[in-house]
Amino acid sequence: MRIAVYSHSIAPSIDGVCRRFTGILHEMSRQGHPTMLFTLEPNPQNVPRDTVIVTVDHMFFPSYPDKKVARVTLNAFFTIYRALQRFKPDVLHIVADGISQVFECAALLLGIPIVASYHTDIIDLIKSHNGFFIQQAMVMYKEAGDTWVLDSAATTSLSFQRKLKRQFVPTEHIIRTAVDCTTFSPARRSQVLRRELMFGDEDGFLLVYAGRLSTEKRIDVLVQGLEIMRQQAKVNNRQIYLALVGDGPSAHKYAQLHGAERGIYCRPRFLDHWELGEVYASSDLHVSGSVFETLGNTVLEAFAGSIPVVVPNTQGFQDTVKHGEHGFLFPPGDVSAFVTYVTQLRRDDALRQQMGQRARQEMEINNQIEAVVHDLTRWYDQGIRRRSVRAPWQIVLSLVFLALNLPVSIVAFNVYDFLVNFLLKSFYVEGKKQH
Repeated sequence: MRIAVYSHSIAPSIDGVCRRFTGILHEMSRQGHPTMLFTLEPNPQNVPRDTVIVTVDHMFFPSYPDKKVARVTLNAFFTIYRALQRFKPDVLHIVADGISQVFECAALLLGIPIVASYHTDIIDLIKSHNGFFIQQAMVMYKEAGDTWVLDSAATTSLSFQRKLKRQFVPTEHIIRTAVDCTTFSPARRSQVLRRELMFGDEDGFLLVYAGRLSTEKRIDVLVQGLEIMRQQAKVNNRQIYLALVGDGPSAHKYAQLHGAERGIYCRPRFLDHWELGEVYASSDLHVSGSVFETLGNTVLEAFAGSIPVVVPNTQGFQDTVKHGEHGFLFPPGDVSAFVTYVTQLRRDDALRQQMGQRARQEMEINNQIEAVVHDLTRWYDQGIRRRSVRAPWQIVLSLVFLALNLPVSIVAFNVYDFLVNFLLKSFYVEGKKQH
């Protein structure tokens, strides 16, 4: 099967979407599927040598200055159209985002079946950044329209699938998540790294958070809980530490807390898979306060390293963590419950090890990349079959819908980009005058 893929995240960008599609592309190549990758990266890394790479225009949002966002332009449409025309894929798989409709239009005009997967809860992201209701309404309208145009849609967890359905975005498939159980393995445990993350303490208890350092991840819950537990630890003499591993808009805030006195290790940067595997294996517990997850890849990576978790009982985590078996789920934002569960596992090494072993066994059985890609290609077949039975009038109506929406999107993106750049330049010039 000839497969074209669009992913807004690919190395050197590092996040759950990147790790997912990097593994998928390599396994597709190994299984003999010719692939084309549409990416926002000018120089993508860790991509199979035989994959055809096409770079699409991008821009930045001020709230995430290091995160590339697809820019909707006519140039992007023609780039995508010509690349698909040359490659002639049997199916196009896109990660749903702002440029989805450009891909949809090109694929419909060329007669290429198109499927999309939803990996980010944009509505919750807007809410967490105090966005306006009109922004939420526009996203809901676009996503609902996308699913009418697509041949099939998928997401990453049952809980997110249910939420999307309530937002009139039906999805028929849940994409399984693979974890490399060699990269993420208890055998990668390093005493040297543990000492570094705990400022030389040989006997401490190490919590690790891995991911984006940003408001919606509720790292404040972890920091507050740590302060309480460090006061308690003075009684039993075994101190507790928190390593914040990652980068993002709030990185500077948490980097200021770095130090042995607070017990917080934070040197902001995104780690590659190999480094991250060593961090998990060298910890005692993986923790998160995030209420913004569609799955929670970090939980699965911790499981592969035989590390149990304490995370909120929210969308995504509910699908991956069995409370009392792989770790504990606490009410979102409840610092007291977080402290209770961490303390229980800190005091009961046998329970913590049992949970870690169960989690590792589940990863070895259910989350291998070969099975994930076989499952994906079955879903692609479903999308191809659906395209073959769609009536011509449905295709025409889809193109009319896109013809009405795309010009508005192109204008909106470019006006936004112009205003952001204008304001940034204005602040820069004003700042220079003041100095």
